[in-house]
This record gives sequence, C-alpha cells and structure tokens, in this order.
Amino acid sequence: MNVKCRLCLKKAPLCNSHVIPEFFYKQMNLYSGEGGEIHRFNILSTNPNKKPAFKQKGIHEKLLCKQCEEKFSKWENYARRVLYGGECLEIIKDVPGVLSCKVDYEKFKLFQLSILWRVGISTYEGFSSVKLGNHENVLREMLYNEAPGSAETYGFVNFHLTKHTDITSNAIHCMGSDYNGIPCALIMLGGSFWIFFLSEISIDSRLSEYFLQENGYLRTLMDKAPNALNGYIESLVKDIYNANHGHLDRLGKNNQM
Repeated sequence: MNVKCRLCLKKAPLCNSHVIPEFFYKQMNLYSGEGGEIHRFNILSTNPNKKPAFKQKGIHEKLLCKQCEEKFSKWENYARRVLYGGECLEIIKDVPGVLSCKVDYEKFKLFQLSILWRVGISTYEGFSSVKLGNHENVLREMLYNEAPGSAETYGFVNFHLTKHTDITSNAIHCMGSDYNGIPCALIMLGGSFWIFFLSEISIDSRLSEYFLQENGYLRTLMDKAPNALNGYIESLVKDIYNANHGHLDRLGKNNQM
C-alpha cells in the first residue's frame, strides 16, 4: 500500500531513506567488521538502563519516494566530494583559525537543510530532541522547490575541534538546544559540530558572518568554539562511558563475531 512521501506529499512506494547519509558512516569508519563489510554500527545511550545495540546500514526510515530520494542523492554526492575529496575547491586562508573554501551555495545549503529536516522528522529516538515545529513544513517546501533561501535563513556554523577529534570523528550525535532564545539543532557529524539555527531572520552578526554565504564562501572554525560546546562534548563522553562501561567488553566481543 502506497503512503505519502514526506517531501512531495504524493502517494507512492517509499524508499528506505537514510536520515544521515550513509557515506558518513563509511568515511568515519563507523561500520564494524573487517573493512566495514558488515555495515553494522554501535548505538550507545547516556541512559544506563539502555544496553548498547547494533544497527545495520545507518539509521533509515520509509520517508521518500524514488524521485525525491534521487533529488537528495545529487546534493549528497556533491557534499561527499566537498567533504572527502573529488571536488575541485578554492581554498582561502584569510583569517587565522578559520578554514575557508568556495562551494556551490545551492547544492551545499540544500544538502545541509536536508539533514536538518530529516533529523527533525525522524522517529528514531536518538534524534527526538530536535524539534522543528512550524519550521518542518517551511524546510520541506524549500527542499521540494530546491530553494536554499538566503544565507541567514536556517544558517549554520561549522566547528572543527581538534581537541576532540577522537570523539567527533567517531560518532554521530544530535541534540536540540538554543542560543540566546533561538532554537538550534546541534549535529556532531563527519568530525565537525554543525549548529543549525531554526530561524528565518537575522541573528547575532558575530555568528552569521560564519554562515555559508550566497557567494559560496564556506567557513569552518578551527578550535574557536564556545567553551560551552567543549564542555558539552566532554560531559557527553563521560555520560556515555558511565552508562555503558559495564557492557563495553561484551560489545567488543560481539563486534568481532
């Protein structure tokens, strides 16, 4: 029986759509087994009552029809080449502690918005703290119409924290939060921390200057994150360890099976 695609809202057979693009799992070596052929990864919780678990081929749900899945795929393919090689980029070194490059604004912004939207509509418990509210349909229409909006519309800041590379490069984590009263989604992904602002209006110019700009200017802040973000990561690691250390030996043994 056909149900509505979450993007185009048309009834059609739905694909097993990845909430987080699968290339992240592969590039981050999150899959277990020799060479990652098993395509299985570990799920850890900060809740001590939840035992570690395994899941196959990333988090996926019946979300998109084939046509909409292909729409997202073209943005994902472009972003994968930008992030992991294969796309010719102009690297700009104009500010200490900031890595800048020029990308295709439309493709990369829509790629980022697609992740934000998918995390927000996902039924997976690990993403449940990201609440889109009325922004869900606004983002859906932007993605369906392939309209990335202005730089300040759902802008995001990208932090790369070398102090915590061993953590951010080996985990995917999402959390709802706020900044000066503006709701945010914090997504730890691909070795970086992306902070999405759920706002269609201008915010603090000290941050919005680091948003992806309409001229394609993408900035990554290297070790310039607020102290609160560093503290959050350290606290998260402690909570995960405390909740799971009793199961880690068993988890490691299962991982070798």
